[in-house]
Amino acid sequence: MRRLGEAMPKGDAERFSRFLQHQGIDCELRDDDHDQVMIWIINEDHLDTAEQHLRDFQTAPEDVRFQAKSLAPSTHITTTNAVSKAKVSERGRMIDVRNEIFARSPSRQMPITIVLIGLSVLATLASGLPGLGGFSRLLYFSEYLGGNFPEIMHGQIWRLVTPIFLHGGIWHLLFNMMWIYQLGGAMEIHEGSRFLLLFTLIISVLVNTAEYLATGPMFIGMSGVVYAMLGYAWIMSRHQYNSPYELGPGTTFIMMAWLVLCLVGVIPGVANTQHVIGLFLGGLLGLYRSRYISTWLRQARRK
Repeated sequence: MRRLGEAMPKGDAERFSRFLQHQGIDCELRDDDHDQVMIWIINEDHLDTAEQHLRDFQTAPEDVRFQAKSLAPSTHITTTNAVSKAKVSERGRMIDVRNEIFARSPSRQMPITIVLIGLSVLATLASGLPGLGGFSRLLYFSEYLGGNFPEIMHGQIWRLVTPIFLHGGIWHLLFNMMWIYQLGGAMEIHEGSRFLLLFTLIISVLVNTAEYLATGPMFIGMSGVVYAMLGYAWIMSRHQYNSPYELGPGTTFIMMAWLVLCLVGVIPGVANTQHVIGLFLGGLLGLYRSRYISTWLRQARRK
């Protein structure tokens, strides 16, 4: 299923969708956030033809071909039913990451999420125990200033990832684990355990490396991964048809407000590079997987 063009007024969208149905092109309508309507083409093989019809419609919207009297009377009913079914289906597939995740069985549906939380708790507790300081130092990205990656270049490649498991205190740990459970859990349920594992590993390597090059080696925490998950779920909820993600405005506001407070220095000692790079990378992946980028490029080439 692919989005056709940009949002348009409801009346125009309904009239053009009736024309498409009359041409044998199944489509569905979806309201956007600005009182306009998007048209989605169900069979991607029909997208090129639908785009040509759309250009004709935009050039001459009052052409007799697009008038209701020239279309079969049953088409309007078909489109209306399709929209209703789409909305019901969409509501059934959505998961509100703020609370619905807590109603699910975590051990079976979210094993990677539970492992991430477990490793974070163990590593953070161990780092505070007497006699285990040497162990916790092995989890830092590096023990040396500069951008030469000394330990990693000598084979300690786990350091690319392991700083995410260390946290600076109970509140730091609880804050990050709450978001990992909600955002990471939702991703694992809908995208699969392998996807979440690869997502976490790749994002960890990238945000940790960026933070190391920007500020030095002594950083800890999973906030970069959390912001990548936020960016991914946020973009997917806005640009993927029937997205299973639903981020409430309060969730997004809290996370973005926290990011801004950290950036301006109200909350000191924070790995801001991780936050910003994570949010950017997660959003970029969301744009790719929602096919927003490929659709935009296709439309740009045709203009």
